[in-house]
Amino acid sequence: MKKVFAFMAVVAAVCAVSCKKGDPTPASEPKDATISAIPVEVEVGKTVKVDCQTNSTATIQFVVDDSGTYTVDASGNVTGVKAGSGNLLLKVDAVEGKFKAAEKTITVTVKDNTPEPPAKASIEIDGEFADWGALEAQTFAQGINDPNSPWEGVEEIRCYASDDMVYYYIKFNTESLADAFAMEPNDMHLRLCINTDGEYESGYTSYFLEGYDFIVEGTFAEGGQFVEFDGTLHQRIGSWVSLLEPGNGLVYGVGKGDEYEISLDRTIFNEAANTSDDPKPMGDEFQTGIRFYYNGWAEFSNVPNSDVDEEQGNGWGYLLRVKFN
Repeated sequence: MKKVFAFMAVVAAVCAVSCKKGDPTPASEPKDATISAIPVEVEVGKTVKVDCQTNSTATIQFVVDDSGTYTVDASGNVTGVKAGSGNLLLKVDAVEGKFKAAEKTITVTVKDNTPEPPAKASIEIDGEFADWGALEAQTFAQGINDPNSPWEGVEEIRCYASDDMVYYYIKFNTESLADAFAMEPNDMHLRLCINTDGEYESGYTSYFLEGYDFIVEGTFAEGGQFVEFDGTLHQRIGSWVSLLEPGNGLVYGVGKGDEYEISLDRTIFNEAANTSDDPKPMGDEFQTGIRFYYNGWAEFSNVPNSDVDEEQGNGWGYLLRVKFN
């Protein structure tokens, strides 16, 4: 019997060894890799880091597209290049026996951080003058009456050039204006004096120290009250030559109280200036002043009228320098 039991034990051990070798444990299946990421918003020239995560042990890789709107480094730092949008690919490689490969695409929006330019002020010739108060001081040229000048009739003029229009604002001395309106005759006239060529050898030098090439002459008050301004365009070529008669839309002006405003159309002005024997159109920079008359054609004021001395006796001044905005 002992031999039988011994034999059976040997058979059982052999069977046990044989079964263990023929049934190995199967390898585990790799897990699905996941990538979570938030779309990126960044300004031009600024950098933000992609907010992303993965369950994989592989490192997330960042692949830039061809939009040219951004760049990205190996750490996921996105820098805005130009305004626009693009796609950023995030991916992880497979990890043998652990994780599968995975990809995810997110959008990259790049915003322009250039501040919006302030809206240009606009002037409407309507006899209301609040829009002049809205202009920034550096955008217009200003002439103030010099207390040493021979006149008190006009306290201030302003000139503002926007796009293809030139605008004038006039503030009269209230008492002087009332006196002028009470006279007979009580019509009042003005001359817009304009130098377009930037030099002062040509043109006319009476009333201003610098030679101006053109005047727009017209009436702004009749019967002791303001009327709409229209005028004739003259050019100084030896003598004054008329280039454009009233009624052509060159200028328009209205007033109320002791204030007056005028617009001048540069396109119409230049069309007329180019028809002359000595074309001198108005460029982006010019010089200007205003001459005023009352009681027929007596001198009421001349602005600007600074730098008055004995040699200049009649109150000459330098023209205002104006540039189109």
